[in-house]
Amino acid sequence: MDNLSGKVVVITLNYNQNQFTLECVKSILESDFGNFEVLLIDNGSTSQNQKELEKLLPFDPRLILHVITPNRGYVGGINYSLDLCKVQDSDYVLIMNNDTLIDKEAIGELVKTCKKHHDEAIVSGKVYHYDRPSVIQDIGYSFTNEKYLNCRQIGLDEADTGQYDEEVERDLLDDVFWLFPFKLYKEIGGYSKYFWFDYEQADFALRAKKIGYKLIYTPHAKIWHKGSPSVGGRILNPVQAYYSMQGALIYRYLHLSRWNFVKYYIKTGTGILGSFLKWFLGVKTGSGRLKYNVAKLKGFAYFNRWIVRKNENTGENPFITDNK
Repeated sequence: MDNLSGKVVVITLNYNQNQFTLECVKSILESDFGNFEVLLIDNGSTSQNQKELEKLLPFDPRLILHVITPNRGYVGGINYSLDLCKVQDSDYVLIMNNDTLIDKEAIGELVKTCKKHHDEAIVSGKVYHYDRPSVIQDIGYSFTNEKYLNCRQIGLDEADTGQYDEEVERDLLDDVFWLFPFKLYKEIGGYSKYFWFDYEQADFALRAKKIGYKLIYTPHAKIWHKGSPSVGGRILNPVQAYYSMQGALIYRYLHLSRWNFVKYYIKTGTGILGSFLKWFLGVKTGSGRLKYNVAKLKGFAYFNRWIVRKNENTGENPFITDNK
């Protein structure tokens, strides 16, 4: 891939997940792209984990470690990294989760695709399940109701038989891994500080689309993803539910017409009340289900406070003892 010009800075965050991060970094360093650096941010890990990470990381001049404290959340960590990219003099930024393994050709394929679209695109590729390496986890989203920004995940849990082997434009992409020209950051800024974890990538993507950028999926860039370990997964997880509820509402408040947002808000509130009714009637029971419903309600309450204050998200979450 040496014939492709431009420098790529790869950004990934670590928070007390040294083994995941080490595997991820090693896979990046095996990439065949000719000009890249890895910007690894240890985002408020314990001092023991920080020391262990520094000791175990491979020596490579392309690998740069920055330690920040306290934890700034996903959004804060990424924005810190994007500010550093000015110093690193990057042409492209590749953001990727630390619980991933990336194919050695992926960086080059992402750059090639971005150049094809005149460096006015955010580009992602095939995300596979780590434990089911030929099964698709994420290849982008299509709107099912653009009026409310409702969407469906394309290809989820499908075995890859070549059915998604064409480059296409998507309505939305996830930032499990995505690449964009650094000039986009100069044009629209970083991730919105209204978010801590969840929906920040959708907000960023729509802001990019509003100034003419495309969201492009290429089947030739591949990555394997373990999936949301920093918040403990997504199934009946109150930590994730709290962040997701507040994020979903803020995201739509920022991008929907006021009338459409009001309708979405009422529907969401009604849905939360309905979930408590189902639990009370024994339709969906269990202490885990109740705690999950309470988390959604508290996320809804967070939004109601935010809409008055428009405050920066500090990551406070009543369902964890320390912020992630």
